[in-house]
Amino acid sequence: MANVTTNLFAFVLVLGTLIFVHESGHFFVAKFFKVRVLVFSFGFGKRLFGFHRGDTDYRVSLVPLGGYVRMAGDTPEESEPGKPDEFLSKPKWQRFLILFAGPFMNILIAITFMTGINMAGTEYRVIRPVIGEVIPDNPAAKAGLQAGDQIVRIGNEPIDDFDDLRLSISMNARTPLRIEYLRNGQRRATTLVPAREAGEYGPVGRAGIRPLLDPMIGRVTPDSPAEKAGLRSGDRIVSLNGQPIIDMTRVDEAITKSPGAAISLGIARGSERFVANFPAAKFNENDPYGGFLPPTQMRKLSLIPAFKESLDQNWKMLRFAYAAIARMFRSEGTVKELSGPINIARISGEMFRRGWMATIALMAMISLQLGVMNLLPIPVLDGGHIMILLIEGAARRDLSLRVKERIQQVGFAALAALMLVVLYNDVISNVFSMGKG
Repeated sequence: MANVTTNLFAFVLVLGTLIFVHESGHFFVAKFFKVRVLVFSFGFGKRLFGFHRGDTDYRVSLVPLGGYVRMAGDTPEESEPGKPDEFLSKPKWQRFLILFAGPFMNILIAITFMTGINMAGTEYRVIRPVIGEVIPDNPAAKAGLQAGDQIVRIGNEPIDDFDDLRLSISMNARTPLRIEYLRNGQRRATTLVPAREAGEYGPVGRAGIRPLLDPMIGRVTPDSPAEKAGLRSGDRIVSLNGQPIIDMTRVDEAITKSPGAAISLGIARGSERFVANFPAAKFNENDPYGGFLPPTQMRKLSLIPAFKESLDQNWKMLRFAYAAIARMFRSEGTVKELSGPINIARISGEMFRRGWMATIALMAMISLQLGVMNLLPIPVLDGGHIMILLIEGAARRDLSLRVKERIQQVGFAALAALMLVVLYNDVISNVFSMGKG
């Protein structure tokens, strides 16, 4: 029950804030061009309270998921130019900027948040894109990949670490991928088709590979079970519960299968060998190893490098989002891969429980997707209205009221149908997962 409450709070915080920021973009640019704004609302539905200033009703509404801006003369029924302060009375370039301002604010927030994270500094575990194990009869094995292969490129995307590799595979279920890799210093290529499997938040691609994780001890937390067991930074784990290991993945598997269970680690420290015993204890998901971390790096940048890194990170996320959309048009993906409100709430809650840094990173990712999706030329979205403006500008005449109405009706029907399908899959997948749990 506690998780449900946290999920709901995080969902409102994440999505509500980002939609409100989006609408604020429309509001401020509309005000700049002296468009009469009738309503600027935080939330949807019934008006709870607020105040009037000038022509605008600033209100707080019942459902706290974002907000909306209503401008005078902004509906197709009012397509004939009216008073000078109405939306449709303004020049097309001003209307374009008002429409573009919402998605732009989302993109700006994504860049700003990631810049802030890069400046605050993040500690991360560096995992090279080297295969530690290939599971037999899985896509990677069928493609001829072997343990020790280093993946350097998938399609047109360079692979810098194992997270890049994992993301490329998970987002391309049943899609042939050209894999370039290094084996014994020689560059080779193969084609891999990830299998589609049910993940925690929807269908994902799987290749049947595990990373090569060096079983080293990085930082040890004072007064933790790890310190009490005698571990120090630089120690190497050579066995788990008496069984030899050469890969940290085995330790991760043991913790995942039996969280909080007692384990013993064989440790090598130079020529010294000893066993570190961890007694059974309540599992802490924020400290799964009981007080030690594998080797990590701290990345903290100044403003300009942080901004440049943010641009690169957002551009990478944008490319992956474009690839996911393109797969649907090629019939290689399905709407089941789109996250509905329940899954977004679960992900938001999970990130919120990890801390503010993870929550802000999630907000940056969702904000970018909101901005880009709203720029797609789909009627009823900002991109659809912008498309009509561009068509009218190219034709040097306005489309008829009837044509605009039909475009909006078709767009609304298509979007509503998509939302219903996504919501249905969202509910069904979560009901099944609860049944299995």
